[in-house]
Amino acid sequence: MRSNGNNWMIGTSMFLTFAVAIAEDRVVDPSAHAGMGAVPYGGAGCQVWLQGESAWANSGTIHPDLTNASSGTVKWAVPLHSIGVQIGDTIGFDIATSGSGLTDPGVDHLSRADQTTDGWGTPSTSGTFLEYELVGSSGSAAFPDTVGDVFDYVNLDIKWTVVSHDALNLYFTVNVDDDLTVTDWTNFMFFLNTKDGGTADNPWGRPIDLGGELVDVFLGSWVNNAESGVSFRTWAPNASSVALVGDFNNWSMWSTMLASEGDGKWSTDVSYASIGDEYQYVMINNGVQYWRNDAHAKNVTNSIGNSVVYDPDAYLWNTTDFTRPAWNEMVVYEMHVGTFAGGFLQAANKLDYLVDLGINAIELMPVWEFAGDLSWGYNAAHPFAVESSYGSPNDLKRFIDEAHERGIAVLLDVIYNHWGPTDMDLWQYDGWSENGLGGIYFYNDWRAETPWGDTRPNYSVDEVRTYIRDSVLYWLEDYRLDGLRIDGTKWIRATDDGGTEIPEGWTLLQWINDEVDAHDSGKAIICEDLAGTDWMTKTTGEGGAGFDSQWDVYWIHPIRGVIETVNDSDRSMWTVRDSVMAVYNGDQTDRVIYTESHDEVANGRSRVPEEIAPGDAGNWFARKRSTLGAGLVLTSAGIPMLFQGQEFLEDGFFHDDDPLDWSKVTTYSGILQLYTDLIALRLNKNANSAGLAGGSTNVHHLNDTAKVLAYHRWESGGNGDDVVVAMNFTVDPRQSYRIGFPHEGEWYLIFNSDDVDYSSDFGNMGHDVSATNFSYDGLPYSGLLDIAPYSVQIFSQVPNPVETCLEDITGDGIVSVDDLLTMISGWGTPDWDITGDGTTDVSDILAIIGAFGPCP
Repeated sequence: MRSNGNNWMIGTSMFLTFAVAIAEDRVVDPSAHAGMGAVPYGGAGCQVWLQGESAWANSGTIHPDLTNASSGTVKWAVPLHSIGVQIGDTIGFDIATSGSGLTDPGVDHLSRADQTTDGWGTPSTSGTFLEYELVGSSGSAAFPDTVGDVFDYVNLDIKWTVVSHDALNLYFTVNVDDDLTVTDWTNFMFFLNTKDGGTADNPWGRPIDLGGELVDVFLGSWVNNAESGVSFRTWAPNASSVALVGDFNNWSMWSTMLASEGDGKWSTDVSYASIGDEYQYVMINNGVQYWRNDAHAKNVTNSIGNSVVYDPDAYLWNTTDFTRPAWNEMVVYEMHVGTFAGGFLQAANKLDYLVDLGINAIELMPVWEFAGDLSWGYNAAHPFAVESSYGSPNDLKRFIDEAHERGIAVLLDVIYNHWGPTDMDLWQYDGWSENGLGGIYFYNDWRAETPWGDTRPNYSVDEVRTYIRDSVLYWLEDYRLDGLRIDGTKWIRATDDGGTEIPEGWTLLQWINDEVDAHDSGKAIICEDLAGTDWMTKTTGEGGAGFDSQWDVYWIHPIRGVIETVNDSDRSMWTVRDSVMAVYNGDQTDRVIYTESHDEVANGRSRVPEEIAPGDAGNWFARKRSTLGAGLVLTSAGIPMLFQGQEFLEDGFFHDDDPLDWSKVTTYSGILQLYTDLIALRLNKNANSAGLAGGSTNVHHLNDTAKVLAYHRWESGGNGDDVVVAMNFTVDPRQSYRIGFPHEGEWYLIFNSDDVDYSSDFGNMGHDVSATNFSYDGLPYSGLLDIAPYSVQIFSQVPNPVETCLEDITGDGIVSVDDLLTMISGWGTPDWDITGDGTTDVSDILAIIGAFGPCP
């Protein structure tokens, strides 16, 4: 039976004492397979390859059904969405058998009734591809093949194939002329043409001529007689024996014991265990049973439930050629899955909203399994398992896959400064502890103390260090994440008060970053250290911690102070200047800048609009000054980050049981558009603001009396690169106000936060500026601008593209008499047909007259 996790004293019962003795004396073989935790193994698999823009990419692995392998029949189920196929499509295909050699040809091709090759050294050639149409919600078709059309080896002689489908999967069932349970080298290759285009090669590099056919999906499968099952391994150095209980042995206490490997690890292979089985370990220590979830569990039923055997290859990735945004071009959106949408799949359904906003990176707050169903996630207790209330591991992979398909990178917030403190099987994992503390995974002295409980991991123990390293790489590799935010690194490298360093914590951080760089240096590893030191983002070779970036404590608090303070006279332009100019190690991507985050809109703080106007977060002042802060974030050097809902003026404070108020998307649609426009400029979508992501900043105008600041941003300089940002931090407008410009000529106002399109009570104050040969602010040229209260303006020497509409034939953004005259010149021809009837006539003239004025 399942235990509720409580320890159970065996006591003096002679029967149970005898059972323990028998169990400890039983000869058990350790696992023959690598890996910690529950690792499925087996003799059959199938790689799914998708043709990308330039090369084949491995999408993942599925496992064929071998139930009828003794009669030569194997069945594969391929999720439709994983290969881009849907009901109504017709696919072309061929199936070939082969050996296990890297240069073996196709021995039998379903598309040919004759022999396709005369031996292993001769390439094979496909026939005309067969076709299967996915009609209705389910269907099937049989495809017979000639028996005996192979040069040898009956296990490679296809007799028949059935292709079928339902609403979710495409199925291939293949029968060959042999018992596949007695062979150990049968390979199957599936060549699929699911759409226009493709390639004539295959990712296995087999010598096969497709006869002019092109393919975009390849399935490469192997079937052999190796025994399948699950390997179990755990670290429990103080246990005298370890029992394994689960669905596979009817939760029988003594039937499955792990073998000691002599180094504190215990393991065994269980041929009768399967993917999806629930299980626990039972540690025996000094006559006490300790029921524990697997420290390496990749899936759990819930925080107080059971571990679940998970197949990490079970998910098939659709997006295999994702290119991450450059770090200086990232715009990060911090998301709490629960309050954003409820779960992973629900959040995936809202990704198009983020695409429209312009976001290209999501930072997920922690999604490790935590106590209960509602949490910020920082009480996570299972460093390898996904929070069950959000969905399954595959649901999280689907979310990441869908994000990648839309060009959005995904980073994850992870916790290694403490774990738990509740619902934590790691606590006294094998029954041993000192001073009543956490046992083998934790410090058992004063170093255990953190603000969240006495649960700091013991960074001095090799097995714990490896456990943390393995967790980091697991999330990055298995979930194809694009980076991590490591929470509270100050509490990894030092004690709670920061006064006592933990040297082994510092070297752990260095090791993790070196390991990640060796794996993929393009993945962004960000720390939340909040000490504002260059050493966190210096390379390990320089003696630094080796992080790629850090949340900037010297940005968030000064900038929020400036925009939230009540009196204009208290807003220091020197403070703003210092924050805008500050970077770590001379690299703007060394810092993440923001005005809202989960910490800064809770813990006694509220959302910025709420802080500005408590109880009235939608008023003019709150809208004006919060968007002024957004303007600072999205125009300054650093990696800009928004917190979910900030873009539509979410109010109050963040709490894990308070979902986002999505009605505000409509209520404050103008503010949402303001953020969208700012992000578009940050990402240079109009080819006139490249400097906003550049590495150079010059705050050339600072007027602490008038509370006006202006700065020049650029990368290489020149038209479309140079931008000038001007800001007014007072309630008073500044008219005919002179600032310097780096170049002479027209500077176009490409963004104005006072635009009436953003809110009907904004003033629309602002205009293009002509910079003349009048030196000012240390620059050779200057011009006069009008800037509204609490506003930000962005200037470029390349204007925004003119918005046109169908009726705007001349392309000047306005439907006018000029368009009417142009249309008349094409009378009777299809040249200016805008109504779609094939000719330019009266209906087109009426359409133009009805659209007179600016394009919408």
